[in-house]
Amino acid sequence: MDTTLFHNPNAGEEAHTQEELVALLEEAGLHVQVHGTKGQALRKGLKKLRDLVVIAGGDGTVGRIARSLPERGRRCAVLPLGTANNLARALGPWPSPEHFAAGWAKAAHRHLNLAVAEAEEDGFGEHRFVESVGFGAFAQAVESADEEGLEGVEAGRAIFRRALAEAPVVHAHLRVDDHEQVVETLLVEVMNIPLFGPNLPLAPESRPGNGLLDVVLLPPERRAEMLEWLRAPAAGHPPVEILRCATVTLRWPGGPIRVDDEPQEFDEACTVSFHIEVEPLTFLIPPECLAAPQKARS
Repeated sequence: MDTTLFHNPNAGEEAHTQEELVALLEEAGLHVQVHGTKGQALRKGLKKLRDLVVIAGGDGTVGRIARSLPERGRRCAVLPLGTANNLARALGPWPSPEHFAAGWAKAAHRHLNLAVAEAEEDGFGEHRFVESVGFGAFAQAVESADEEGLEGVEAGRAIFRRALAEAPVVHAHLRVDDHEQVVETLLVEVMNIPLFGPNLPLAPESRPGNGLLDVVLLPPERRAEMLEWLRAPAAGHPPVEILRCATVTLRWPGGPIRVDDEPQEFDEACTVSFHIEVEPLTFLIPPECLAAPQKARS
C-alpha cells in the first residue's frame, strides 16, 4: 500500500530513526514516502498524500497533522512515540512500530471526529482541535510548563497541582445544547477525547467518534479532592462534573485559554462556540483495542 509517513525524530525518549521506521514499514509491504512534521516539509507532504497516512510522533505532532489533513477519505495510523500519547491511547495504541508493521493489514478501524472552537471576538478566531480546549486552571498550567521548559508526565502533573491550588473561582455562562446555566468553577475543559495534557483522563467515558463533546467543570468545593486525584489519576474517576452535548457555547469572563497543547495569547472575556465536524477521520488500531476503552498510565 502506498503510504505517507510523517515522522517527528524528536518525539519521546526512545530512539526511532527515520531509516529504521522506513525499513520496518517497507518490509511489511508498505511503500513509504517520508515527510517532515512542520513548516514547508509538512505542507509539501499534505499535498502529496497517499492511501495510508502514518503519523510517528507525540500528541503535538499527531494533532497538528490530523487538524491539517485536507480530506477524510484516507486511512490513518498513529505510531505513538511521544510521552503522554493521549490520542493513541484514546483510539487504541500500537505497542510499538514493530507491532504495527506486523498487524496493519488486519487492523481494526476507529473513527475520530475533529472538534471546532470559534469566537466572535477579534483575536481568537476559529480553531480545530483533537483533545480539548481549556479555560482557567489547567490552561494556566500548560502556559507555566511552557515558560519553565518542563517536560514529562510527572512534571506536568506537578505543575497542574500547583496551578489548581492557586486558581481563582470563576463564574461562567454555559449553553449546553439548549440548556443555559451559570456555573461556579475553577476550570472549564471542553473535551473531544478522554485524555489531555500529562495523560489526565478528565472525561473517562468520552468516546472518539461518537459525535459528542464532554464539558468538564470543577466546583470550588472539590479543589482538595482534585489535588489528591492528580497524584494518581489512574486510580479512579476525577472529582469533576461532566456535561455531554453536541454543541456548547461558553461565555468566559477572561483568563488563560489553551487549544490542545497550545496556550493562546488571547485571555480576554469572550464567547466561544463549539461543535463537532461531521465527517470523521479513520484510524487503524489493534483489533484487541475495540474490546475496552484506554486508560491513563499510572
